[in-house]
Amino acid sequence: KGKAKAKGKAAGGVKKTIGKPKAKAVAAASFAAVAAKAKAKSGATEKGKGTWYFMSDLRKMKVGADDDKAWKKYNPKMTKQLETAYSKGFAQYTMQMGDKTYIVKFKSMMQFRADDKTLQRPVKRV
Repeated sequence: KGKAKAKGKAAGGVKKTIGKPKAKAVAAASFAAVAAKAKAKSGATEKGKGTWYFMSDLRKMKVGADDDKAWKKYNPKMTKQLETAYSKGFAQYTMQMGDKTYIVKFKSMMQFRADDKTLQRPVKRV
């Protein structure tokens, strides 16, 4: 099951961290450029009707946003969950695929692995 997080901060007290703070998921510059180009194209798709893809071939970073062979569709269930979260204005969506947990951040259009934020790839919505 996936979890979506709404925009904004929770009301109330101060957040305390015990131990090591979690690494923040920041898109690598090369990935961010591809994701930004793909995001610009997704604006024409009506909310609730998008199809979601992830860049499956990271060797095609230079032409990736324009090369259909570099992208792979999420399965229909995951596409529906991502589109629902995106349409409702959530900032990100956390999902389980196999034994791994992934976070898709809609603002940057990037997917990160929850246990290692350096493992990342662009996503797009068409």
